[in-house]
Amino acid sequence: MRAEKRVTDELPDWQTYSSDEWPTLLIGNGLSINLWSGFAYDSLFSEASDQGDLAGPAESIFDELDTTNFETVLECLHHARIVLKALGDDVAEVEATYGEVRDALLSAVSAAHVDWNDFPVPTHTAIATSIAEHDNVFTTNYDLCVYWSLLQSDPSVNTKDYFWNPGHDFDPANTNATAGTTLIHYLHGALHLWQSDSTGIDGKWTNADGGNLTRVLRNYSATSDKRPLFVSEGNSASKVRTISRSAYLSFCLDRLRDDEQNTVVFGHSLSTQDEHIIEALLDGKRKKIAVALRPSSRADAIIATKSRIIEALPGHTILFFDSTTHPLGDRTLNIG
Repeated sequence: MRAEKRVTDELPDWQTYSSDEWPTLLIGNGLSINLWSGFAYDSLFSEASDQGDLAGPAESIFDELDTTNFETVLECLHHARIVLKALGDDVAEVEATYGEVRDALLSAVSAAHVDWNDFPVPTHTAIATSIAEHDNVFTTNYDLCVYWSLLQSDPSVNTKDYFWNPGHDFDPANTNATAGTTLIHYLHGALHLWQSDSTGIDGKWTNADGGNLTRVLRNYSATSDKRPLFVSEGNSASKVRTISRSAYLSFCLDRLRDDEQNTVVFGHSLSTQDEHIIEALLDGKRKKIAVALRPSSRADAIIATKSRIIEALPGHTILFFDSTTHPLGDRTLNIG
């Protein structure tokens, strides 16, 4: 019987694996934080508090849990609703607080966003060039950084996001792209994506029809037919329910589930709050999954993270590498 390989805190450079074929890339918030510190949860929490979007019970819950992580609070509220409902108690206040926290996150991402004019062209180019090395790119990020970088670098990189109809909307019957195209999938929506309440159609704002995309929330009102396409629930099951109500988001998750190619995971924690992402990665034949981790002085923390991810993805070959040695983790990309 073969002995199980011992998990260590070693994090090889990306160059150890970069010569292999990696057709698929999964991006998480670590990429955005490396670019702009305003995307960190503590910064978003401060932004939401400063704007007055978190007050009373909502702010108290953050304090009681000693966290600035919106998803942690949303998950807590989700569980509170389950308990109150089981006890036959009123859940209206919990649901209202849940909606307040969810909307505050969207508003904070928009308000804290790095400005287009502060985004250096070489940074755009570096991001776009790295992304274009893959066939399929999946991201759970809400911000505009990837979108902007691909837009700025076009046509030097060949990327598409499925919103190629004249009205920039998504058509499930029109998803075939030409060979050699890098396809972008926004798994949890994004600031620039919308859904029509009357038709259910999903689409995207552009500068032409949305003005300054970091202020795109101004395009919505109580009478607007469109609402943000934005998945911010605090647990995986709730996220899946929201995803199922969108043809575009459902399509993207199905694409990840059907993808059987070697995959790089960059800036994504693969936590239980994104269990649906883990389950999608688990589907299909055995493949290599290279996971970027930030180096730390705490060996036990790295070992614990490695062990958790290995346990979550049985059947696949899991590799780990130092995120700062990958082009997307280059510290020179940091804008501020």
